[in-house]
Amino acid sequence: MKKHLIVAALFLAPVPGSAGDVKEKWKLEKSEITYTVTHPLHVVHGTSLSARGEGLCYSDGACEFLVAVPVKSFDSGDANRDLHMQEVTRAGLNPLAQAHVGITRMTEGEAPQILTADVEIEFAGKKASYPRVKLDVLEWKNGRAHITGTVPLALTDFGITPPALLTLPIKNEVPVKLDMWWALEHPDKK
Repeated sequence: MKKHLIVAALFLAPVPGSAGDVKEKWKLEKSEITYTVTHPLHVVHGTSLSARGEGLCYSDGACEFLVAVPVKSFDSGDANRDLHMQEVTRAGLNPLAQAHVGITRMTEGEAPQILTADVEIEFAGKKASYPRVKLDVLEWKNGRAHITGTVPLALTDFGITPPALLTLPIKNEVPVKLDMWWALEHPDKK
């Protein structure tokens, strides 16, 4: 876990001349991250409330966020199914799913607003990029922002063959819905 915190600190350290001076630091206050698996016989949702995250916004309006969630924290309501998901996604070797999110422009304090994010996900020992993911800022007040969106994740992007039940495989597409509440670290300095 220490290794992941060091990686997060390095990712969030401002790079001189990259996007400008750091204007705001954000912390993920709470979240609900839900994946949806579709099988010809049923649809399954697995949810985690255990994500952690940090973000930086620069004076030019660009922002970078890092969100990490333990794979074992997803609950679909069936412990056997959750164990199988952890096996298929190699959670023992790769316990965290991480998302690196880059937003070109975020207008401070404006809600509602639609953001466009470039998302790179590290999951099951592989990385995949999802450009131009739409995020919605639903509310923004008192140094807190409520942001939602869906990442169009596909299992084969991470080298995962869609598992089968009764010889019928699940769909390759496993959308991941994000429902996040972010808070400025020092809103009193605003």
